[in-house]
Amino acid sequence: MSPPSYQPNFKQLEERLGEKSFFYSHDPRGVFTYVSPSIVRVLGYSREDFLHHYETYMSDHPENKRVVKYTEMSLSGQQPPSYPVQILHKNGELKWLQVEEFPVFDDKGKVVSVEGMATDITKYKTALEELEKQTQRLERAQRMAHIGSWESDFSTGKLYWSAEAFRIFEYDPEKHIPSNELFLARIHPDDRAAADKAYQNSLEDQRPYRMEHRLLMDDGRIKYVLEECETIFDPDGRPLISNGTVQDITAYRIAKQQVQREQALLAETESIAHIGSWELDLNTQDVWYSAGCLQVHGFESHTEVKREDFLAQVPEGEREAIESAMERAILTGKETTVIHSITLDDGTQRYLRHKSLARYDDHGRPVRLVGTSQDITEQYLAEERVREQKMLLKSVMNASPDLIFYKDPHGVYRGCNQAFEAFTGKREEEILGKTDFDLFDKSIAAFFREQDLAMFKSGRPRQNEEWVTYPDGSRVLLDTVKTPFYSEEGTLYGLMGISRDITSRKEAEAKLYHLAHHDQLTGLANRQLFSNLLLQAIAQSARELQKLAVLFIDLDHFKQINDSLGHLTGDKILEQVGNRLQGVVRQSDSMARLGGDEFALLVRNLKEPEDAVSIAGKVLEVLGQPFDEGGNKLYIGASIGISVYPQDGDTPEILLRNADAAMYHAKASNRNTYAFYTDRLTQVAFEHIQLESELRRAIEGEEFEVYYQPKLECQSGRIVGAEALIRWNHPEKGLLLPGSFIQEAERSDLIIQMGEWVLEQACAQNTRWQQLGLNPGKVSVNLSGKQIAQSDLAKKVIQVLDKTECQPEWLELEIIERFVMSSPEQTLKVLEELHKLGVHFALDDFGIEYSSLTYLKQLPLNTLKIDYSFVRDIPEDANDMAIVEAILSLAQTFGFHTVAEGVERAEQLEVLHKAGAQYVQGFLFSRPLPAAEYEVLLSKQQAGELLQYKTVE
Repeated sequence: MSPPSYQPNFKQLEERLGEKSFFYSHDPRGVFTYVSPSIVRVLGYSREDFLHHYETYMSDHPENKRVVKYTEMSLSGQQPPSYPVQILHKNGELKWLQVEEFPVFDDKGKVVSVEGMATDITKYKTALEELEKQTQRLERAQRMAHIGSWESDFSTGKLYWSAEAFRIFEYDPEKHIPSNELFLARIHPDDRAAADKAYQNSLEDQRPYRMEHRLLMDDGRIKYVLEECETIFDPDGRPLISNGTVQDITAYRIAKQQVQREQALLAETESIAHIGSWELDLNTQDVWYSAGCLQVHGFESHTEVKREDFLAQVPEGEREAIESAMERAILTGKETTVIHSITLDDGTQRYLRHKSLARYDDHGRPVRLVGTSQDITEQYLAEERVREQKMLLKSVMNASPDLIFYKDPHGVYRGCNQAFEAFTGKREEEILGKTDFDLFDKSIAAFFREQDLAMFKSGRPRQNEEWVTYPDGSRVLLDTVKTPFYSEEGTLYGLMGISRDITSRKEAEAKLYHLAHHDQLTGLANRQLFSNLLLQAIAQSARELQKLAVLFIDLDHFKQINDSLGHLTGDKILEQVGNRLQGVVRQSDSMARLGGDEFALLVRNLKEPEDAVSIAGKVLEVLGQPFDEGGNKLYIGASIGISVYPQDGDTPEILLRNADAAMYHAKASNRNTYAFYTDRLTQVAFEHIQLESELRRAIEGEEFEVYYQPKLECQSGRIVGAEALIRWNHPEKGLLLPGSFIQEAERSDLIIQMGEWVLEQACAQNTRWQQLGLNPGKVSVNLSGKQIAQSDLAKKVIQVLDKTECQPEWLELEIIERFVMSSPEQTLKVLEELHKLGVHFALDDFGIEYSSLTYLKQLPLNTLKIDYSFVRDIPEDANDMAIVEAILSLAQTFGFHTVAEGVERAEQLEVLHKAGAQYVQGFLFSRPLPAAEYEVLLSKQQAGELLQYKTVE
């Protein structure tokens, strides 16, 4: 590059620039076009090395951000101010340059370049930064010490305050100029004259001064400060400069006042509590007693006490204990306590609690003993009386075989007798201070505590019975009475408990009750107990709007066994019948022997009356098995009559009577069967059993087939996916739609097996279409509620995807919100796991179920399906139209796709498209098709032929 035309003009200047400055020029892009030779001395670069963009040499120092702004000013024709910039020297050092730039114009007034001169100011900049650091350190030190400084120059009349001085005086340095008047204005009015006089006297006497005074803040607060000042004078005694400090000592003054108050309070406390402190110098044996300690020992105030004076008060037999306690304190470094008596000069005996603690020097040598002496005479004598009463009480308690204990209001044991010790397997000293949670199992302890609190709340005795286990494993029933007890002033001390073993009595009562309410032969409930249980069940079912059933069971061939093999054999058969029936019933149900060979079963919580059929079937199954008695296999069977509450009766008598009548109807129907009191229920139950049987056969015989209904994009009319729908090719009834068998599949749990089969078929078919290049989009598969409730749903879906080589993004699972709500936490976890793999989810029948916005936000959804019931009557029905528009708006807010189901008319398609629906499906375009026919549609679309819709008749 040829030198700029102006270079000769700078030649003489360049020769004189030395090692500090250089000239440069750069174009509007920021690339250097010229640099003077002195660049080598300043930054170490050759001129050729420096002809690059200026950012190449800049550090990342924050001040460098101004370069772009000032360069833009130059390029706009303005003169920027001089500014510093940090540059990298060629050897890696950081240099500071002061830059002066100006724009260069051509003949037409256009800026063609920027020229400037840079001067090395590194030493100046470094010194400036160090000065700033020193200033910050000084301010930080003043702030930490709460000391501000000030300086008054008599020659100029100027007054300087440090930042901390402003903070102490609580003046804003931006709004206030330091002055003596401003300082005096902040001083408390009662201290102002003294403070001013102290300063004036220091000037007259030419001596420093130091004083404490108060400051009064604007909000009324008072601060305490320590002020110091020293003035420099000229040889003629005229003041030149006053230097001073002001320290905020408010915290110190407050602490000092607090100490004084505490010392006065301590003296009062010692007098009130009859306690005093003392100190023994181990080197000199000098003793110091506080005023309270002198009072405790009966010495006159200000008496100089010696150790011998103290020991003379202690009975000779107790001195050794005191000396030993003090020696232990010195040897162990721990506080020791001993209770002893003293005898005063007037013969009065007192009891003291004497505490000692050793103090050590830096070398670990004991140098002092400190301690307290407290007069506990009244307490000691009272405790002696209490100890005597306790001994008497303990004797009485231990003489009782009942468990006796007492606790404080917090449930902490304060005493017990030997019977209670045997119950817990622990000694009394191990029990005291513990709670039930320390001694017993958590559940038992919680029960005990609940009983305690109930007793405290009522304020009256409370009785309850509880089974407990002794340490030896024996289990007993205790009748426990707990009573609150109070002081004479009415303060609650705790509770007293007495527990008596009533196991034998209760066992006898239970045996009598059982004999009165149970069949002696089978152990089942008798007719009276069954009637009572049925009456209770009827009341509960009425409250909860539920159904129940009574099964009246009569053995079919029992009379022949009795007549041919005898009543003894008959009784043994009845015992076996009772055992088998007990194995059939649920825990919530009740079984009874009404008499002879008649039995009754109470079935609670029926969803539908025909649900009793499955239990009846189990009864027939177990009673249809042969009975082995005396080497003979005997077959009896049974006939069962079923009555259902509330339609067949609302009292135990009516339900039993109607079930009995139904039983006779079953016997008349070739026996070994059941019959409902209502013929229609018998027929319905039979139909359910028959349909379930046919479904099982259909699964085994592969009679099901998957049909596909296309989903289309409103905008383009293209097929973007399909919903997989199950069909049943019934060998006798022909093609059956899901409505005729899905509900039964749900009832019998066959829906899980069918759902997994549909999922595998749909994924395999979609994979085939993808491999053929037909672009089928996603295949949608419906999940049943029982599938969603399975904890291994995600695992099963992943296995199907792997087996069929179907990609997760090719699959969409359709769910109904009420299925999710039945077990939301588990379901959300499973759906989230699948969603992370790429599987999409659509919420089916949206708007007719719960439609909870809370779960709508939490579910990993991609699509909302607008139910057919809202689409059917649009656009004529304004309400349905408003609902559809609201759902579309909601979907847009949440970022969901939408699919309108059941589109059958062109005008429905038109209004849905205008309202913002993205996808549709319905008979307007196509009914669900077998896989082969659906494949033809995909092939036509691939060839460019879109699906034509038609008006549905």
